[in-house]
Amino acid sequence: MDETGDFRDSITLLNIPWNDVLFVYLIPNLSWADLFRLRRVSSEFKTLVCEYLKVCRKVDISFYNSYFSSDAFKIIINDAFFIHDLILKNCKWLTNDLLCPVFDRNPNILKVDISGCSAVSNPSLQILAVCCPALKYLSLEGCHWVSAAAVESLALHCPGLEVVNLTSCWEVTDQAASTLAACCTRLRSLSLSRIYGITDKTLSMIAGHSSLLEHLDVAGCWRVTDHGIRLVGEYCRILKSLKVQDCRDVTEGSLATLRLRIEVDRPKNPYSYNVVPVYMLRLQI
Repeated sequence: MDETGDFRDSITLLNIPWNDVLFVYLIPNLSWADLFRLRRVSSEFKTLVCEYLKVCRKVDISFYNSYFSSDAFKIIINDAFFIHDLILKNCKWLTNDLLCPVFDRNPNILKVDISGCSAVSNPSLQILAVCCPALKYLSLEGCHWVSAAAVESLALHCPGLEVVNLTSCWEVTDQAASTLAACCTRLRSLSLSRIYGITDKTLSMIAGHSSLLEHLDVAGCWRVTDHGIRLVGEYCRILKSLKVQDCRDVTEGSLATLRLRIEVDRPKNPYSYNVVPVYMLRLQI
């Protein structure tokens, strides 16, 4: 066999530079299922996968949430110290005992999505607030257990938050949402949808501190009125979208001018503005 043949025979996947090539261009494109299969091939490939997981920056198992177990999750995160994005949406098996050590070991986390994780509770958010002050993205949609105190702690410790989704976090109070708006002045997207305690007080705080806001969702916030919407429209000049579906006291009186420059989720009702109800007429003869 010639020298060229010998050289080609000696090349294997494991000979390719790990940090510069495999961990950058190849391994990140494998699914979690493929990664676990590769891990079972041999002791050398198990070492390869383990070394990759140590430097992995993005952990997204939302697509495989129902197939994962706590043991599989531990394999991924036990030696991880460089995670930036942690996306665990609808992982019903996720608990504080699994999640808190991740936050503790990865202080540079920028994005966390634990929407729909019903077995987690507020202590995990307290750890997140204290250990990950650089946090920019947080989604807690459908986490009914989220408390007002946890939101205030996040607001005080993570002032760089840019995207926050608190949809259906029913226990969040007007005061907690106001604190979030006051402390996190870089907010670009904020969802307070279906939080029934939200009032114009929160919208006033948003108007005063969130000049960078582009997307606001207060759909289903029954206590929000035209007054709060007008304030947001006046002071949040780069706002691009507003969701007010099912806000019973928000009318075309505040939405009409906003429609000229932003997207509003509720279709325009031609009879809801500048029409005086019959029972309000005061006729003089």
